[in-house]
Amino acid sequence: MKTIVVSVIVSAFLLLPTLALAHGGTEINVKGDVRANGPIELIGADFASNDVVRIELRREGVPPIELGRIPADADGNFDETLHVPASVPAGLYQLSADGTESATAEVTILEPPTGAPAGAERSVSDTATVENHRPSGETVGLGVFTAVVALVAVGLLWVSRMHARPIV
Repeated sequence: MKTIVVSVIVSAFLLLPTLALAHGGTEINVKGDVRANGPIELIGADFASNDVVRIELRREGVPPIELGRIPADADGNFDETLHVPASVPAGLYQLSADGTESATAEVTILEPPTGAPAGAERSVSDTATVENHRPSGETVGLGVFTAVVALVAVGLLWVSRMHARPIV
């Protein structure tokens, strides 16, 4: 009897990672660009049925910024638009969706649109240094690739015009 109980417990621990991976897991996605003092369109999937999900922006050195709470439907999904406050400094954030289930995603908050309404100015304490996390080699490589593609296109156009046959 003792060996049966031990076998069941060991089997349960061995199957636990498989069971956790079998559930696709919760997801949170952002549609489009996100700007301070603008909308953020969110799509959530596989949260707990009829749960209320708290949405926050998190970044090191900045207190968490709660954007709102979204009710999930009976299937645990939602498609909702919230508002990003004007005081949110531009930069890379972790978007956190916490309910019974949780999910995170990276989101880049852009500067507010030019001509932002009065009162959208930031205080000195809200400003932060925004770093470009793209390596400079990647940026240079992309520029060189674009230039090569453009030169090949121009060369093909030139060759096709030089060797064009007259219409008979």
